[in-house]
Formats: sequence, C-alpha cells, structure tokens
Amino acid sequence: MVTPVPAGPADELVGADRVAGGRLEAAATYVVDLLRDPGGEIRVVGGQLDLGRDLVVPGHPDDFALTRVEPRDPGTVWAVDGGSCVVADGRAFQVAAFRAARVRFAEGGIRQVDAPALDLRAVSGHALEEAARDALEELLGHRPESVPELKRPVDAFREWAEWRSALHTVADAAAGDLVLVDGSLHGGPLVPADVVRRLHALALERAVSLAGVVKASTLYWGRNAPLVTLLKRRGDREVGRDTWAARISTDPLFGRLYVGEIFVAHLAPTAPYAFRVDVARGPSAPEEVLGRLVGLARDPAFVGYPYPLARAHQAARVTGYAVADLRRAFRAALGRHGMSEDDVEVLFQDFHEVLNRS
Repeated sequence: MVTPVPAGPADELVGADRVAGGRLEAAATYVVDLLRDPGGEIRVVGGQLDLGRDLVVPGHPDDFALTRVEPRDPGTVWAVDGGSCVVADGRAFQVAAFRAARVRFAEGGIRQVDAPALDLRAVSGHALEEAARDALEELLGHRPESVPELKRPVDAFREWAEWRSALHTVADAAAGDLVLVDGSLHGGPLVPADVVRRLHALALERAVSLAGVVKASTLYWGRNAPLVTLLKRRGDREVGRDTWAARISTDPLFGRLYVGEIFVAHLAPTAPYAFRVDVARGPSAPEEVLGRLVGLARDPAFVGYPYPLARAHQAARVTGYAVADLRRAFRAALGRHGMSEDDVEVLFQDFHEVLNRS
C-alpha cells in the first residue's frame, strides 16, 4: 500500500493523488517571480550566423518602443512552410515523411499552391549520417564535410527542405515581391551558415523583400521569461487594439551579426498573439514590409498571422488521415518485401498504447 503525500490547501483542490504536496504553489511562485523580474538582459537563443552561442545584450521589455504599423497593400507575396510526420518508429530507426510547400498570393488571393509529393526516408545509426549528408548536399550544392547533431531527424529533413524551397522561391520571385518563411531568417543549428548567407544575398540581388515569422520564439528576457509574450501584454495595456511593432535589434551588436532587423509585431488589432518577425535588409524599409504583413493578417480564420503562411502551412502539413494512409501504405510495402503482418506488428508495437487505453 502506498501512503499518499500530504497535500497543501491549494493542492487539495485537485487531489493529493494528482499533485504532490506543495508542488502547485512552488511552481506558481517560480513562474510569477520569473515574469516579475527575471533579469536585465535580452537573450536570443540559437541561430546566430557563425556565433555558436546565445546572443545576450542589455535590455528590458519596457525599453523597446511600440510603434504603430500602418497597413499596406501586400502586393505579390510568396510563402514557404514545411510539414512532417513519423511513419514508423522502430526505436533503433525511424521512417520519416516530410515536404516543403509554397503558395503565391497576388491581387488579394492565393493564385498558386505547390505541395509536392512527400519525401520518405528511413534512418538509423550510421545510415542517418549518410542520409543527412545526401540531404545537405541537395541544399548546399556540394558534399558537406560534417553534419550537425541530429536529435530529431524528422525535424532536420523538414527544415532543410524548407530552406531549399526558400532558395528556389526567391529565385522565382520578381523584383518587388515579398517572400515569407516560417521561422527565423537566421537559421538554427541545423542550417549551414553558408545557406543563410546565400538566401539573403540572392534576395538582395533580385530586389526581393524577405521576412520570417516565428510562431515559437526563442527571444527571452533574463532567466527565460518569454519576451514576445511580455511585449504583447505591455502592448495590450499601452496601445490597446491596434497594430504595432517593437524593434528588438537595437543594440549595435545585432548590426554586426545579423543581416536584417528583429521585431516583435502585433499584426491585427484583435489578434490574441504577437510574433517575432525577422526582416532582411532589402529593397524596402522594414516598416513597409511590416505594413504588408499587417495587410495580410486580417483573415478571420487566422487573424493576426499572415494569410499566405497559414495557407502554406495547410498545404505542407501531414496529419490525420494522411498519416494513417502513409502508415498503411508503408505496411503494405513491407509485406511486398517479404515481412509478415505478425512481424510488422511485433516490430512497431508500443506498450504505451496498451497502458494508455484506460
């Protein structure tokens, strides 16, 4: 018989069997203290070109000016996003499916949707490094000398596909077009710095504006307090229902390390979210690019988020019935190669599914 842990007054609300005594209060105290005063620095985690560590500069959420952004005619806008799923997980190996999709928005609507067939890769152990080299060769144009550490291979393959699509899209865009990517324009630990520089240089060469919208930002204040959320809260208090942007890359250090500006932006008056927005140096001022994003962020289904990126996400995603169909097709392929249905079940069974049924 297990003796229950005594519960504190607040913990009794959910039952001693659900939360150990005092843990609710301890966790709540930590979060409140963190948001109240986590420190005096702004931290940008990962993705700096050739930096190899977090960028830390002095700063406070109240230091950044909240500037109103006027909506502008979006013009022609391209958007790129990726989708992926795990088709089979044999613990020692995985079979992953992924793709990058893109859309073209012009004259107030979506005029083109490119959603290619899924790329499927089986990876494990030593074979993972070879598969990664193949994918990076497609991105770089030459065989890489090394590959980054791949803790989640499916994420790496999807991200590399997105950057390949971004390069192709900038090459296809006309002068004056805006190309949007899902995520930071500065890449992450998985993206070679040469690829990032090449994308920015190509956009400058073709007079194409380039911006990245980050749904899950790694901008932090002090001890990991979310800077985007704190600025959104401040904007609600000080600006109210309006569109605004705060330039985060004010410290001179950003100018030496980044090929553009970093903003936190609230793109629709009634939007519940703000986003980190990276704007590359290009033919248009950042304020103009942000205004075009405001003009794109009014669709009622995705209010506050640029509509072309939402449609690219829908075109790329692999969920629900599509995942089930993929898994059935893969099982059938295993059968055609001589694996019995019983062996398939044994190979891919997960006892967690049994434990979680009740």
